[in-house]
Amino acid sequence: MDYRMDRLAKRYRGLSRVATAINDLYLYGIYPGNFPELTSKLETAKDFVKEQIKETKAEIAKESGLTIQEDNPTDPLQQHYPDHD
Repeated sequence: MDYRMDRLAKRYRGLSRVATAINDLYLYGIYPGNFPELTSKLETAKDFVKEQIKETKAEIAKESGLTIQEDNPTDPLQQHYPDHD
């Protein structure tokens, strides 16, 4: 179990570094205006990496015996309120 948790933690750190690197491209002069096709593909990749991070966090929580609650939407139009009579 410890080996699996170590592996999951390493995966989480690696995926987080990839997402951060994609976010920091502007620091190196890589903008959508300069490289529209590249930045478009990297944004798609970043979305995929974010999904993988979410799944990895869920696996870590499951291995740790924790339960994950769904986030409540912050958009008031998506929130469900009890009926008021």
